[in-house]
Amino acid sequence: MALVLGEPRVHEIPSLTSYHNVFVLEHNRLANKLKDYYPDNEEAFQQTRKLLIGIMQKIVYDEFLPAFLSPTAMKKNKRASSNKYKYESKLDPTAANIFGIAFRYV
Repeated sequence: MALVLGEPRVHEIPSLTSYHNVFVLEHNRLANKLKDYYPDNEEAFQQTRKLLIGIMQKIVYDEFLPAFLSPTAMKKNKRASSNKYKYESKLDPTAANIFGIAFRYV
């Protein structure tokens, strides 16, 4: 049985498949722990989603970007540390297509 995910190309690159799988499993683990604290499954899903987005942001700002960009670029763009990063719920999280293409080569 194949893992069904939202992106049809996910199986083309094994590292992306494994990342996707890890985050799906982590979402389910967190949701199972939180489901008793929310009135319905949708609310538990959305709250778990928020937690997982925060975890992903921490990984991106503390691990990926510092390895991908220079320290000068991190400081110039005020992304030198996620300790100072403030979540902005109105910020558009979509990535440009060129980023998706470049990310495959990292």
